[in-house]
Amino acid sequence: MSRRITDVSNLVEVVENKMISVDSVECKTKFSADMTETNQITPNKFIKSIQFMNETIFKDAIDFYYEVTGINSLLIECGMRNQFMEEYYRVECAVCDGVSAKDIDKKLRETIFEE
Repeated sequence: MSRRITDVSNLVEVVENKMISVDSVECKTKFSADMTETNQITPNKFIKSIQFMNETIFKDAIDFYYEVTGINSLLIECGMRNQFMEEYYRVECAVCDGVSAKDIDKKLRETIFEE
């Protein structure tokens, strides 16, 4: 499957409904051409952050991309950039038991082109 866009509300819903579990989150922050910092973020902190973002007026400010990378795995990516820095998140997820990658794809695409 190819890389597709989703919105934060769909992402929060698949996490809260236990369709996927967040396994690892890596954040790369680039401050200048020669200064990049890479950090691991706990899955719980990432989940709380997207839940909070979903309830704010900024919920549509960040694009989330996903790609089904295996029968039971999913990759989510997002990033932010301004004139001072660039921040990129790579989130590895597992598809939970009883759920298929096709179910995840359908849910993540659900509302992105509506309105």
